Amino acid sequence: MKHLRSLTVALALAALVLAGCSGGGSSSGGPATTSVSTTAAERPSSTGKLTIEAPRNGQTVKGSNLVLRLDLVGAKIVPATTTRIRPDQGHVHVMLDGKLISMNYQLTETLPKLTDGTHLIQVEFVASDHLPFDPRVLAQAAFQVTG
Repeated sequence: MKHLRSLTVALALAALVLAGCSGGGSSSGGPATTSVSTTAAERPSSTGKLTIEAPRNGQTVKGSNLVLRLDLVGAKIVPATTTRIRPDQGHVHVMLDGKLISMNYQLTETLPKLTDGTHLIQVEFVASDHLPFDPRVLAQAAFQVTG
């Protein structure tokens, strides 16, 4: 069951990332880009490791205003102004409850107002062309929000 859920999440993330990138914009005000078509076999691996510092997996948080804090080691965030792919450069795609909410060029972000209940945050460090590295650089955390 866990494997099936992971596969479902990965497929949903891939579909949303590709759909979100085709618009060419960024919710954080970054410049528009054009994605480059490549096959999975051609994707480089990344030197980066992405982790979610907050909210932590299993954490219960009070209130609806929450700041996402990430840590990225072995790579750096760069503006999406090039299709020249480097394994140590890219930006972060942020998904909340299965929906792409931003293409982020920083390691912190205020999340939209959250309702009480369980939420899932997923983040992926992607190359400058908005496409994933191979293997993908992903992190996720499930957390509870209470009033």
